Amino acid sequence: MFRILFAAGMPLALAACTATGGPADFMPDNSPADPAIGIRSTHHHTVLDGYTHRVAVEPKPWRQQNDSQAPGGGDGS
Repeated sequence: MFRILFAAGMPLALAACTATGGPADFMPDNSPADPAIGIRSTHHHTVLDGYTHRVAVEPKPWRQQNDSQAPGGGDGS
């Protein structure tokens, strides 16, 4: 039993001891507080871009709608 635990635990222990990259490996090169960086330019667009006004219509008979969209073009089969 000890050999199985040792065989499973040894790779985990060795992996914990490996050298990992420091913060410089994943941190940005510039500081967000640096005033020399500047601000990205953005553009304004309204929330309603692409909106199309649609008026409510009266419902049509559902049987006729189904028949017209059925395979065969509503031949009544």
